[in-house]
Amino acid sequence: MSVDDTALWWARHRAAGPQRVPPASAHPTGMIRLVEPDASAVWLLPGLPDNARPDVLDELGLPGVAVDQPNDTARVLAACLRCCWTEPSGPVWPAVPAPFDHVIGVFRAITGSRDERALHAAAMGAVRRLAGAGWVLFDEDTRVVRLGPRVASWTAAELSTLRELWRSLPAPPAGAT
Repeated sequence: MSVDDTALWWARHRAAGPQRVPPASAHPTGMIRLVEPDASAVWLLPGLPDNARPDVLDELGLPGVAVDQPNDTARVLAACLRCCWTEPSGPVWPAVPAPFDHVIGVFRAITGSRDERALHAAAMGAVRRLAGAGWVLFDEDTRVVRLGPRVASWTAAELSTLRELWRSLPAPPAGAT
């Protein structure tokens, strides 16, 4: 691929987040290919050095974590991690799909008592923000959540911290609703 092609892929990522392409697509320079579990598609996202600071993301025009309602968004991401990353000693991506009801159950457990309508509205808003930014994949029709391709960009140090967080979170309740 030419430099122009690579620049185009980076621009696409800046504009729309991780790009889902057919598995036979060319591999642009500086992009990481993440194969879907069923090998039906590949996600492309920028390959950044482990020590890249937030100002590097700003310079490259790459989005950070969605920050609307940051507390609920962070808690829903934590709930998604707990539900989808079933083996924290293994890789975080692609993880496994989880029913949104399980995510709601973990979110409920870590946020304490809250009106059910408000809880569902907060969780739905957060999962949609996270899906829009590529941190999770959310199928609204089936109400299934999966970790998105952006989680593959977490560094070894970040994953170590996330493993400790994972261990401290409650498991999804049996028959969560």
